[in-house]
Amino acid sequence: MTLPLNNYIGCIIGGAVGDALGAPTEFKGTYELQEKYGPNAVNDYIEYEDGKGEITDDTQMLLFTADGLLRAYNRASEKGIGGAYLTYCYEAYLRWLYTQNDWHSEKALEKVRLNGWLVKQDFLHKRRAPGQTCLTALCSRKIGTIQNPINDSKGCGGIMRIVPVGLIYANNTETAFQMGAEIAAITHGHLSGYLSSGYLSALIFMLNRGFSLQIAIDNCLAILSTYSNHQETTEAIKDALALHSEGETDYYKVNKLGQGWVGEEALAISLYSALCYSNDFEKAINLAINHDGDTDSTGAITGNILGLMLGEEAIPQRWLNNLNNYNEIKQVAIDLYDAANNNREADWRRRFMD
Repeated sequence: MTLPLNNYIGCIIGGAVGDALGAPTEFKGTYELQEKYGPNAVNDYIEYEDGKGEITDDTQMLLFTADGLLRAYNRASEKGIGGAYLTYCYEAYLRWLYTQNDWHSEKALEKVRLNGWLVKQDFLHKRRAPGQTCLTALCSRKIGTIQNPINDSKGCGGIMRIVPVGLIYANNTETAFQMGAEIAAITHGHLSGYLSSGYLSALIFMLNRGFSLQIAIDNCLAILSTYSNHQETTEAIKDALALHSEGETDYYKVNKLGQGWVGEEALAISLYSALCYSNDFEKAINLAINHDGDTDSTGAITGNILGLMLGEEAIPQRWLNNLNNYNEIKQVAIDLYDAANNNREADWRRRFMD
């Protein structure tokens, strides 16, 4: 059994909130943010004068991961043909590439099907600092795999989008890990790029089955240890656990874990933030978006984790009210929940039909 719908909404909306809050703090650094906004640094949307928050490529690509997985799930359910999730996710990422209006993408998009509900959403047709690795990999017209990596990138562009794997499709923790790693490897070929993604997929799967954060962290570490050359990712996670065990928390301590531009660092910072404030969504996000690095990605991943654990009601209402395109993003969470719970009467079948 999965967690209730409220937790699915909390996971997807929570990630979008963290992403939007962290978007304008990226590159700023803790010292600058505290100098400008006070000791608590940024605690609201500051990008626009109207106080609204807007998602970046992190949440855009997460939504398209959901698109690919829902299509693959529908194919397996309707036709009894499974195993196509990599192809469907790749095609979904090409639809995301189309929304970015990238002139390099013309040949890559020759055969992509621009069908379904998501690609028609106007708010997604906006460039919000897309990662160069994702753009370049998708424009190559090649699908990267673990066996045949497309590059040597371990940027956080793989892990930032991978959460839907743990919410749908996978039927056990090991499968969730493997699927997450494979889907990340479509664009990111370095071990730490796709192993950190596999780890987060498995973590979300366990949290979605009601396990505590600490038990999920430990069990997923055991799975990670079965993969060759896992040490860099494992050490990053253990560094987060060690830093948490020290007790007192501040923004500057986060920087000891890196800046989050690469997969294992984004994972470590997000785990640390979630562990420090496992019952307080607002404080966890505040910690995740006020360090010196890739704050929208760490804000998004932390929001996914805490939102799933605590549900949407744990997210401050002011953040929900001011999140642009809240309803559309929430709909994807509902669609994931309905599919995961085999609600065959739901509209997700119409929105994500092949």
